[in-house]
Amino acid sequence: MQDQVKVFKALSSEPRLKVVRLLKEHPQCVNAIAQRLGMTQSAASQHLRILKEAGLVKGQKRGNWMHYEMSSENLERCGRAIADVFGVGIKPQKTSRGSVNCPPSLLKECPGTPPPARTKKKGKP
Repeated sequence: MQDQVKVFKALSSEPRLKVVRLLKEHPQCVNAIAQRLGMTQSAASQHLRILKEAGLVKGQKRGNWMHYEMSSENLERCGRAIADVFGVGIKPQKTSRGSVNCPPSLLKECPGTPPPARTKKKGKP
């Protein structure tokens, strides 16, 4: 679950989503990312650090500059973590009583079926 939390936190910021979109194009150095997104080099570095900790990007030192790119080996793992949260590709559990949304222990609070609709009696408004 910790991997899921890191991925969701990393992607919960608009600037970090913009960084990810830039890195989908090709690897880039911190200064290029900062300039293209109109932020300081320090801010770009902080966003990249969070994306790196979540396993979404990786960095490689080239000369004096650090270049970042999408971490293809971790993207599948991150995709599985996100899919797991939403139940994509997972069959729902069968329940013996209640419904998928209401486990048997909560049947008194939530019977699992909506109450019957009221109908107006004829002759009365």
